Amino acid sequence: MISIVMAAYNASEYIALAIESILNQTFSEFELIVIDDGSTDNTVKIVEHYIELDQRVRLIQNNHTGVCHARNTGIQSSKYSWIAIMDADDISLPQRLEKQINAAKANPEVVAWGTYVQHMSSTGDILSLQKQGPISQEEYHSLMNDGEIPFIIHPTTMMKKDVFLKVGAYDSQFPLAQDLELMSRMAHQGIIIAIPEPLVWYRVHSQSASMQKFFSQQFFTRWIIARHQARLAGTGLPELNQFIAEEKKQSILLRLAQQIGIVGRFNYRMAGLLLANKQYLQGGFYLCMAIVFHPSYSLPRLWKQRFSQEARRYLQQSQNPGEIR
Repeated sequence: MISIVMAAYNASEYIALAIESILNQTFSEFELIVIDDGSTDNTVKIVEHYIELDQRVRLIQNNHTGVCHARNTGIQSSKYSWIAIMDADDISLPQRLEKQINAAKANPEVVAWGTYVQHMSSTGDILSLQKQGPISQEEYHSLMNDGEIPFIIHPTTMMKKDVFLKVGAYDSQFPLAQDLELMSRMAHQGIIIAIPEPLVWYRVHSQSASMQKFFSQQFFTRWIIARHQARLAGTGLPELNQFIAEEKKQSILLRLAQQIGIVGRFNYRMAGLLLANKQYLQGGFYLCMAIVFHPSYSLPRLWKQRFSQEARRYLQQSQNPGEIR
């Protein structure tokens, strides 16, 4: 009933835990398709080990064609009507698939389901809670009416295969923020909702594209949002050169304010990464810089992710996995 698609490249450090988290799901009617994108480490050997243990695991080997093509290849070869995305360095909690498929059965008009996540360090320590995505149809419609993309955290996504194919799959012209761009198209085909509890542990580390190419990703995010708003308005989608020209026409003050906000968000990301690695002095410095540059982003986010009652409750539960439901 569910095809889980996991793109992997040199993922030997974490992929065994990711695969085991899927094999340990309370919902068992699934296939796990791992698309290896030309790894040079032991990723393939690890996957082959699990293929011997469980016939639900499959391996497709690509020739380093990139994550868009890898995921498209996996989805095109899948046999079920629901596609769940899983990253090779994350962990799905045992009831993730069961809760998502039950929600899907009860709400057939929804085309994609996400969940909240808890951030996890490279060593497996649980760090914080991230709440992302509309949790009701009313909130989805409100976001669309405001010109916003009803975005869900991508490695928590479970989406209808037919809708995914209808909108044209992942678009390789977007080297970054492909997940946001995909949701911007799917949102015009039906409702997108997040189950309001963390059902995935999302690993944060310095090798992620969102950290290594943060500023480029922010640019592509703005372009994707502009295209989304053009769809809502029924106008032509701005091409890349057109969008760049429009941004250059903005006033110097507007562009400066935009860059200050981006720097603030980058400092917040860096603070989280450093604190996750127990580099408290450097992390504290970046957190202070984040608050200086973008207090309206950093302070509410810090409260919600780490210090709110809900965040502290989930953090405590994550230290006692048997209590998580």
